[in-house]
Amino acid sequence: MTCKHFVPGPTWVRPEILQELARPVIGHRSPEFRDLYASILKNLKPLFGTNGDVFVVTSSGTGVMQAALENCVGRRLLVTTCGAFSERWFAIAESLGLEVDRLDAGWGNAIDPEALAEHLGSRRTHYDAVTITHNETSTGVTNDVAALANVVREESADTLVLVDAVSSLGGIPVRVDEWGLDVCLASVQKGIALPPGITVAAMSQAALTRAKKHPYRGTYFDLVQYKEKADDATVPSTPSVSHFYALAAQLEHIINEEGLDARYERHRRMRDTTLERTAKYAKAASDPAHASCTVSALRPVKAPDAIRAEMKKRGFTLGGGYGDWKETTFRIGHMGDTPLDDLNAMLDVLEEVAIG
Repeated sequence: MTCKHFVPGPTWVRPEILQELARPVIGHRSPEFRDLYASILKNLKPLFGTNGDVFVVTSSGTGVMQAALENCVGRRLLVTTCGAFSERWFAIAESLGLEVDRLDAGWGNAIDPEALAEHLGSRRTHYDAVTITHNETSTGVTNDVAALANVVREESADTLVLVDAVSSLGGIPVRVDEWGLDVCLASVQKGIALPPGITVAAMSQAALTRAKKHPYRGTYFDLVQYKEKADDATVPSTPSVSHFYALAAQLEHIINEEGLDARYERHRRMRDTTLERTAKYAKAASDPAHASCTVSALRPVKAPDAIRAEMKKRGFTLGGGYGDWKETTFRIGHMGDTPLDDLNAMLDVLEEVAIG
């Protein structure tokens, strides 16, 4: 058994990827770095489902969420919320002094496209952007981004769609071009299965055009600069070169070794296995019709903290409840490179702990 770490991020990292982090550091203005970054950009495009612009930022996902708002929102936006991490968009927007409205589905529920259409149709207010969290890590809910983005397009052709794919990219299909997304971002410590420290992003031409009209984008998080530098396979400022080595190797594995279809199918099987095998002693805390393929939030009969403590004694780490659900749930992360056999081995022990 290789993986005993089942939290919803940072996820287990394969030893061979950890070895990539130990490579000698090269200059980020060197030809060798350009070759490295070019390979990353090539493989990021199918992962995002785009033929457009992609780039890498040495930052947490929260940093690039802030960047998306600073670059693409002049005044007003709508934040769709259904848990702790979708609410982070709202908190960031308020901290930037933006005028922000909220469409809240409530914890454990997915955003309803009809509710979004009703909200947008009933308001005379024009939104610069609408934010969507693809996969809500705190509750284990996956939103139908395709349907939600389509609603936005039908209501307002020039409203941008900003998507947090932090706990979906690499485990759940993301199709930036097909769904009409404008900024889509993901930090790498979840479905991509790297140590935290960098964030990958895709950006539409419409978002780029909007950003160019904003004279005060700042310096470090100027997404126009990231795009223009990526055109030459370089970066605006010093990156975490070691992470770039690891990302290049991991993308090669995801795209050309495991393959995207096989990876998505493995994640679906891990989701189904988790929900089926825990049903004896725990209820899914969220809407099962939108159950995530990367993380399950469970409400057990026994105290969640007691279950997690006993599992820890037996060598397994599970995720705790988050935010409003901290005291009543625990979470199982089944994402990244986690083998299905290892998940089943953990669930064997969890059944003994939760029932016995």
